[in-house]
Amino acid sequence: MTSSRATATYLYCLVRSDRRPSPSGAPRGLPGLGPLRVVPAAADLWLIAADAPLARYGSAPIERHLRNLPWVALRGAAHARVVEHFARRLTTLPMKLFTLFAGEARAVAHVQRAEAGVRRVLARVEGCREWGIRVRRDPALARRRPRGRPSSAAPARRSGTGFLLARKQELDLARDALREGRAAVERAFDEMASLGEASRRRPAAELDGSPVVLDAALLVPARQLGAFKGVVRRSASDLAARGYRLTLSGPWPPYNFVGDGR
Repeated sequence: MTSSRATATYLYCLVRSDRRPSPSGAPRGLPGLGPLRVVPAAADLWLIAADAPLARYGSAPIERHLRNLPWVALRGAAHARVVEHFARRLTTLPMKLFTLFAGEARAVAHVQRAEAGVRRVLARVEGCREWGIRVRRDPALARRRPRGRPSSAAPARRSGTGFLLARKQELDLARDALREGRAAVERAFDEMASLGEASRRRPAAELDGSPVVLDAALLVPARQLGAFKGVVRRSASDLAARGYRLTLSGPWPPYNFVGDGR
């Protein structure tokens, strides 16, 4: 960001409230930023903002530090704490880390131009929290899983052909177990997603050297939370018996459900 001003306006989130929200009791926020303040944006919409010195949070300083993971992580956690504070109390749209405007007027104008889309997203996330679901193949659980046995028709004293046949049967059993496990993961996801307002799936990756077969976020209404957690518990038990570990995280502000304006 370039500006003749010494500071920019940093946005943490946008909230909807009939009354002006109070920043009292909220976390401090990013290091070096000014105190939190509440900026009226449109009718019942409010921005949670702070002054950001450009010497520390202008485009060039941020760019220099983006490869410094501890620097980014510290500020990401501080940003998240502020957002979560308001999300526990009000319908909240989180802003991305390092969302900056040249001044309050620019930030307010941006919200007002996008107001129709903002209100659609607010209506979608109202009364909901985001939950993360991750399922990965767990070698320790997989080793404890009962396995079928290859056919006993092979001779006691195995020939080369008998050994290869037994090996093929073992591989077939392993492939069948993997296929059945992946199908169980998809069934579990479908059941969990059916209780949510929306879901997002992220590309599979690896965690601690084990393949992640499902990485998803779900937007779950408060009224469905008990049923949702029940499905998560049953799914975790079923998948553990198949060699998969399910991890639930949250609740979070709806980070994955505010960016498309639908």
